[in-house]
Amino acid sequence: MPDFDHWLEKVYEAGGDRETLDRLYDDWAQEYDGHLWASGNPYLAITAGMTARHLRSFNATILDAGCGTGNMAQLLHQMGYSHLEGLDPCEGMLAVAQRKGIYKALHKLVLAEQVELPDESFDAVVAAGVFTQGHAPPESLDGIVKLVKPGGIIVFSLTEPAYNDLGFKEKMIELEASGLWTERERSRRFRSFPFSEKEAHLHHWVYVYRKR
Repeated sequence: MPDFDHWLEKVYEAGGDRETLDRLYDDWAQEYDGHLWASGNPYLAITAGMTARHLRSFNATILDAGCGTGNMAQLLHQMGYSHLEGLDPCEGMLAVAQRKGIYKALHKLVLAEQVELPDESFDAVVAAGVFTQGHAPPESLDGIVKLVKPGGIIVFSLTEPAYNDLGFKEKMIELEASGLWTERERSRRFRSFPFSEKEAHLHHWVYVYRKR
């Protein structure tokens, strides 16, 4: 049976091709949760904790961007947040997320410079494990900022290669210089998949920004 490292290698080999990625995640969906938690990934827990530190109202509207099978929202739901929506381009992943019964709505959409949802609809957008090689581009941050209400927060994890080499560093600086958001907090650097044989070297941060 394919393991976590096998699937992650296939995802990276897709090179960002949307059709290939959707097919891979459809095939992976039923085993994804077990593989993800077994990898030792801490970014879901860190993202949930930092969201709670900056979003005190359990009635806040939260978009789980790149929600996959719903692991991020499941943590937020268990912490008390009740107005959760999810967004993901993969039908198989969304089907698993739907079965968890924690979302008010799920949207089959991609993250891009413009997301097909009403602007300023959410008190917060969270994106855990989304900004990495071959997935959502830096311009997705523009789309996310548009979805958040003024004063709302954006909480996201970001891999070190994405920050250094894929344009996210420049996009984050651009958004701050344009007066669209302000950094409120970032985590310490941590290993993304400490139990993975092939990807234990990969590192992450979690960031919190507030929309101006």
